[in-house]
Amino acid sequence: MERLSLEHQGRTRTWTAVEGDPDTLLLVLHGSRQSGNVMRNFTDRTFETLGATVAYPDGVEHHFNDLRTGFNESARRLNIDDVGFLRKVIAHHAPRRVIGIGFSNGGQMVMRLLFDAPGLLDGAATFGASMPVESNTCVGTSDYQPTPLVSVQGTADPLVPYNGGEAGIGGNNRGQTRSAINSAQFFAELNSCGWRGSSTSGALRIDDWHGPAPVRLITIDGFGHMVPVAKTLDARLGPGTDDITGGEAIQRFFFDERTR
Repeated sequence: MERLSLEHQGRTRTWTAVEGDPDTLLLVLHGSRQSGNVMRNFTDRTFETLGATVAYPDGVEHHFNDLRTGFNESARRLNIDDVGFLRKVIAHHAPRRVIGIGFSNGGQMVMRLLFDAPGLLDGAATFGASMPVESNTCVGTSDYQPTPLVSVQGTADPLVPYNGGEAGIGGNNRGQTRSAINSAQFFAELNSCGWRGSSTSGALRIDDWHGPAPVRLITIDGFGHMVPVAKTLDARLGPGTDDITGGEAIQRFFFDERTR
């Protein structure tokens, strides 16, 4: 593990890197009020089990400038160019394959990369983050390039409602978001995917859309606002789960199946 830095927009930007297979980079973006190191511990280092190089960038004042018009943290007010910063992080590692993984605000930032830096990511994964409604989106979709995507959401998420509606943290409104299923369908349509089917196992429901750039929604019944890991987290985020870990979700979709 090493701490790295670069200059961007006259600021020193930092990230934590964990060495692995240099051909694959997992770009793991933290949620609101977190940092790269906090994200590493919050996720119980679940993504480091996959053998790839893992980068945990730090947002400015603990946030990334994501794609929601309802986002009003300092990263937005300061007009922070996180797309440019993350491009530089990826260029530093020079991988052959990049999978963007984001939780909450970080998941919204991963989605911004899909629209503002089309083709930069070879795959995308979001946890506790659904696509905002069109009126709450500050990016266009015209340049989007089909990208495999997996989304993991809990039905008991207290901050990002599974069925859509107002999203927010600590009384700070983040605007309207799509439901989990409508968000997945939105990306399936952009990826020209057809409905493949669904399956259930325990608390998990998996909905799949088939195509060259497939889409998957993993619904965890009774699960809160977090990345699923085998540890107890802050009860204010809602219930946890033993049915799957974040690393297992990434492993199955991007490494074990045809998205490789």
